[in-house]
Order: sequence, then C-alpha cells, then structure tokens
Amino acid sequence: MNTITSEIKERLIAEAKKALQCSYPKGSPYAYSAAVLTEAGNIYSAANYSSFTQSLTLHGEQCALVHAAAHGEGTIHAIAITSAEKLPEGEFTAPCHMCKQLLWESRLHSGAPLLIILANSFNQTQEVYIDELMQLPWPPKK
Repeated sequence: MNTITSEIKERLIAEAKKALQCSYPKGSPYAYSAAVLTEAGNIYSAANYSSFTQSLTLHGEQCALVHAAAHGEGTIHAIAITSAEKLPEGEFTAPCHMCKQLLWESRLHSGAPLLIILANSFNQTQEVYIDELMQLPWPPKK
C-alpha cells in the first residue's frame, strides 16, 4: 500500500471512533480505541479492555494490532487512535510509551512506514509517522 488516501484515513478514523463504544468496562472515562490499516487494505479496530490491576489492561492499540494479526495480517501501514478523554480543542490522546514501542516493533518487523493518525472529539486530526516519535528507538532501525 503506497498511498493512504484521505478517504481511507476517514474510514480508519470512523472505525476507531466506532470501536470506542466497545471499551470495557462500559461507561469508563478511560476509554481508548484504535483501528489499523493493513497491507491488504483491511481495517481492524478494537478498544481497550481494562483491569482493576491496571497492569493487565489491554490498550486499544494493542488490541487492534492483535486483531489484525489474528487474521494473518501483520503489516500495518496506519493506525488511527482516539479516546473518550475530555481534552481541549487542538489536543489529542497520543499512544503511551508501551504502545509506541509495540508500534515501533511492528514497523521493524514489516519494514513498512507506519502512519499514526490521532483523532479528537472536535473532528480534528494530527498525523505523525512512528519514526518521528521514536527518536532514540530500541532496537535501532536497521
């Protein structure tokens, strides 16, 4: 997948926002979701699954990546991320450091550039490639 059109980006964001309704447990103010775009052009979305222990919580980005992998699709070209956080206009929920690391490793395994699209409740977006977020990555890019 060489080009990610604005139409595909809009579909990806819509699927991430739709998945936000599936955050577990329902009604939690800590609802996060993501949708990934695979090399085959398929979109897989998921929301977080929270645990009282916090350490067992699965993040939306993790769940979306696993959803794609469970369908045999590991090459991810883009991910849209959103949340139920009440942020001011112009601000976005970015992936936590654990999720950035997982996205970085996904990019290393596939060799494909990985676009991150952050979407907020004001229908604003911010785009950044994982390479830009990981200035001193581990393991280093080969």
